[in-house]
Amino acid sequence: MSIRLCVLLLPLVAPLVAAAADPPMAVPFGPGEELVYTIDYGPVNAGEAALRLVEVLESGGIDCYRVDNTIRSNRVFSALYRVRDKAVSHFSTADLTSRYFAKRLREGDFSRNVQMRFDPAVGKVVYKDGREYEIPPDMRDVLSATYYLRTVDLQPDSLAHIAVHSSRKNYDVEIITHGRETVEVPAGVFDCIVVEPIFMGEGLFQYEGKLTFWVSDDEYRIPVLIKTKVKVGAIEASLKSFAPGTPLTDGGGP
Repeated sequence: MSIRLCVLLLPLVAPLVAAAADPPMAVPFGPGEELVYTIDYGPVNAGEAALRLVEVLESGGIDCYRVDNTIRSNRVFSALYRVRDKAVSHFSTADLTSRYFAKRLREGDFSRNVQMRFDPAVGKVVYKDGREYEIPPDMRDVLSATYYLRTVDLQPDSLAHIAVHSSRKNYDVEIITHGRETVEVPAGVFDCIVVEPIFMGEGLFQYEGKLTFWVSDDEYRIPVLIKTKVKVGAIEASLKSFAPGTPLTDGGGP
């Protein structure tokens, strides 16, 4: 049972235009940033998820951010359904497009390993099994899309699209921005922009319909609260703790 925080997020102006066409905001994240979420499955606490921007490394011949996403069910919930998921993304410090993505899913009796490398220069993504798929030059995986979204100036009642590759398919993810709300989570009280991405992922914690993010309306632009529905109930991921990173000072960012 996993929630795709990276579809997160994913992951915006009206009328409808491509988000990449607009000047981005300053990059609000950097190495050392950590976001930890508590996951509630209906009235039951199911476990924790974390997003960690670990470092800048060379991947595909360029400097990239490395982000790790882990999801773990707690001891009580694991007695019913054990989750040990991990995803890793490398994305360019220059434009936040993907160069590498891998995930290891362990959810109950279900398991899957996926690994892919992106080559925007030739318009291909190559999986570990050797299969290739065509992609546009601005393609992002579900994790890098979430970080890219944090660089876009979110405004109420706006709409945009982000190109995302997942499960051997290219998706045109529609981003709808609804308005502003104040929410309280374990990490505190935040003024937020309410965002709805229209995207279909995989795994039990995939959503069937409405998926909503509350993104902090401040310099960090972090997903504070995520609500979604699955086949067997509703899931909430609430920010439990936040440690800011150190944004790059050499012009890194889109």
